[in-house]
Amino acid sequence: MKTKTILFLRIFLLGCIFPIIVSNIVYTGFSTNYTVGVFSKRGFEYYYGNGIYKYRVLGNTMLLKTYDLIKRYNLPTFTPRSLNLLDYAGDPQFYSAYFYLNTFFLCLTSILLLIILGAHHKNTDFMMVDLPVLFMCFLIAIAQYVVVPYDTLSYFFLSIAVILIIYDNGTLWNLLGLCIIVILATLTRETAAFILSFYFAINYKTILTKPTTLKINQKQAILIIITACFLFTYIGLRWVFGYDHAIYEAIVLSKNINRPDAILGMLFFVSIALIIFITKAVTKEISVFFVVTLPYVLFVLLFAEAWEIRLWTPPILLLIILKVRASQPVITQESVPETPRHDHRPTTSQ
Repeated sequence: MKTKTILFLRIFLLGCIFPIIVSNIVYTGFSTNYTVGVFSKRGFEYYYGNGIYKYRVLGNTMLLKTYDLIKRYNLPTFTPRSLNLLDYAGDPQFYSAYFYLNTFFLCLTSILLLIILGAHHKNTDFMMVDLPVLFMCFLIAIAQYVVVPYDTLSYFFLSIAVILIIYDNGTLWNLLGLCIIVILATLTRETAAFILSFYFAINYKTILTKPTTLKINQKQAILIIITACFLFTYIGLRWVFGYDHAIYEAIVLSKNINRPDAILGMLFFVSIALIIFITKAVTKEISVFFVVTLPYVLFVLLFAEAWEIRLWTPPILLLIILKVRASQPVITQESVPETPRHDHRPTTSQ
């Protein structure tokens, strides 16, 4: 079978078929035991128009637009038996809008992960490309037992940012694209800050270099620019929508410490991190990224429900990308060695 045909099949299966199947299982075969009162337009607008959720405008807006499209074109809908228990005014079309929106961006995220991990290169290995994409696809889908309109959208933006960072060609267009993605990701969810962490981890050597003159180097300048994009958007949202619950809803540390499900949620992230660090290969970039994301871990423990696996998914996604790329043999555009090399892909210079 031709290489292009194989690549197309991998993208079709891993980027379309499998994400649609697992999303269908999640949204039609299971019923959330957590998310209630948001499966009608009225309930959704009330819930997501308050608290910390009102700042996640892009996902909220896109869900309402998806709902309008379903009604306009009479698209197929799903009606779980428990819908009216989850929301007394539950609307099958509105419930289905979650499925359409989240499945669409799960497909796009899976395709981008294939690109990030090098599926387009010759002789790419199933264990180093296809299996990690399958793992993340299933993890993202399973984490949707907490039904929200912005998680898969945020993973999509994180994946685009990763591509712009690891394949940075040093042009102004690349920087402009990265700035736009940071802004859009911040309009989606606060986890856009992971883009800054990933950029720092990939380029930490250059960024931490002491300047010999008063001028900063290019990597330092880019980090400052994308950080400014994040902060400007983050603060701007709070200026527009008000500062009530601008950062968190409540302190829930005692709940996380005492609830078995919260402890298991924390244990899940710790277990993934341990697996990453006790197996080959572990690069400085992985260690740096893990260190700079520790404040997020503390934030989750203090202010969020630690049993929500979706909260741990963004750092896990980026750690998996760093881990897999570090474990892959070096691939050059000129040739692919007949036997795998034992040196690992450098992640500091792309």
